[in-house]
Amino acid sequence: MWILLVEDETRLAHSLKTGLEEEGYHVDLAEDGMEGETLALANAYDLLIVDWRLPRQDGKTLVERVRAAGRTMPILMLTALGDVEHRVAGLDAGADDYLPKPFKFEELLARLRALLRRPPLATQEHVLRRGPLEVDTRRRQATFQGTLLNLRPKEYALLEDFMRHPDEVISRTVMAERVWGDAFYVTDNVIDVTISGLRQKLAEAQPDLPETQAVRIETVRGVGYRLVVG
Repeated sequence: MWILLVEDETRLAHSLKTGLEEEGYHVDLAEDGMEGETLALANAYDLLIVDWRLPRQDGKTLVERVRAAGRTMPILMLTALGDVEHRVAGLDAGADDYLPKPFKFEELLARLRALLRRPPLATQEHVLRRGPLEVDTRRRQATFQGTLLNLRPKEYALLEDFMRHPDEVISRTVMAERVWGDAFYVTDNVIDVTISGLRQKLAEAQPDLPETQAVRIETVRGVGYRLVVG
């Protein structure tokens, strides 16, 4: 597995690189956001580890640019910022998980293993379709009857997960693990806000259809949510 580590704290960066290589990973190191973006777009990494605070370009912007370029590898964001607002901002930018500093190296390894358990992109369907709804997993775009849905990164990731599990009732715990990469740190409120935003954008794409005929996210009380088509 090839990992790109983008971290400007020299001692931490080299300690992590050495530790990861001892665990059998191949690691490239970038010490600023611009260098990190260049490497991320030029190489086929299996995973990125990106610090939030970086010289020349912050980690959030790096993640946004990588996702905008169509790269779909898992991204773990490191942050010393303790408030929920910044952690949510990093996830919404396209990161799959975050790890607050300071952290134990064993926890970092566990997060990496969880993110890398995803099936390889080559084994996944490129375009997912359900009725008038279509998700392009390479471009990370969703369309309804050919019209692009303007989704935030986590709204898109949640919709893709629904499309991959048609008619399945998905619990918040499973959503947190699949979409955010962590069932412990992601609150129900964060998930519910993302569901609400996705529901609104689906509704806006089909304003003239009655609810019983529309593509919608249905609440199954006490269990979770499922995507319903018609």
